[in-house]
Amino acid sequence: MATEITDQLNRPIRDLRISLTDRCQFRCQYCLPAEHVDVMRQHSKPENHLSFQEIHAITSAFARLGVEKVRLTGGEPLLRKNLHELISNIKQINGIKEVALTTNGALLDPVLDELIAAGLDRITISMDAIDQQLFEQMTGTRYQVSDIINTINRCADSDLKKVKVNCVLQKGINEHQVMPLLQLFRGTGVEVRFIEFMDVGNINGWQQQQVLESHQVLQQIADKWPHQALPASHPGEVANRHRFTDGQGEFGLISSISEPFCLDCNRARLSAQGEVYTCLFGQQGHPVRALSKLPDELFDRLSTIWQQRSDRYSMDRKQQRKTAGKKIEMFVIGG
Repeated sequence: MATEITDQLNRPIRDLRISLTDRCQFRCQYCLPAEHVDVMRQHSKPENHLSFQEIHAITSAFARLGVEKVRLTGGEPLLRKNLHELISNIKQINGIKEVALTTNGALLDPVLDELIAAGLDRITISMDAIDQQLFEQMTGTRYQVSDIINTINRCADSDLKKVKVNCVLQKGINEHQVMPLLQLFRGTGVEVRFIEFMDVGNINGWQQQQVLESHQVLQQIADKWPHQALPASHPGEVANRHRFTDGQGEFGLISSISEPFCLDCNRARLSAQGEVYTCLFGQQGHPVRALSKLPDELFDRLSTIWQQRSDRYSMDRKQQRKTAGKKIEMFVIGG
């Protein structure tokens, strides 16, 4: 039975995001711009990434504290081999109800069936444009959008509980992709989620004027497709969901800039190097790898980390409070 704990703002812990690697083959401007690739190379040492055994041990300790959902991310998590083995092992941890995966989708098709067979419940694929030229510009790669779309359609036709497509919107770059993305996936069961461009890390050149706020996206959609807001499906849900009134599915909006949701945040993050971060915008991680073979000490350490947590970065930003220090890069702990 899990031990119920809360942080300094009375937030429980329910979700754990695990970065399997800080490597990625994409060079997205909002995460790992190509001109800053040396930052990844200096930081990343694949030989030092947590082993699956260490990940299992740390996840087990988090489950004792109340974690029910695990999301595997990166970097690009599919750069780790035999991922189905890790999924199968995590699904067997007492208390874990769901295992999800976030990926750019380029390496997914060959391993999709074995991931689902291992127990993968949900998948989120990042896709910021369906226009091939713009896709190449935004990702710094030459992968074919059509191949990734075909894989998303395979996911939609599979036994996965939920398939989502995440699109980070940047004003002046890809806001014209909102309607094509929705048109492509309306009626398929795939939920497209539009994310405000966030100031994660230090190298993405974030500027407030580049943010396309969610209310602007909503207006763009409403002009063509009427929709209605839906209640949150669970506490701590980060997306505001909407349903098309013609019955052709749902879409979501993640509004960290314009409508911070810090007070409902119940997520912890584990980096590939074995450090726990209590906020996406965290400046300091808590190393726990050395305790992975000491379950009681690990449990106590994680409990202390969470109970001391007071992060509310997005709210502080919106209220124009000063937040000093370098933040952890997105490619290190995922989105």
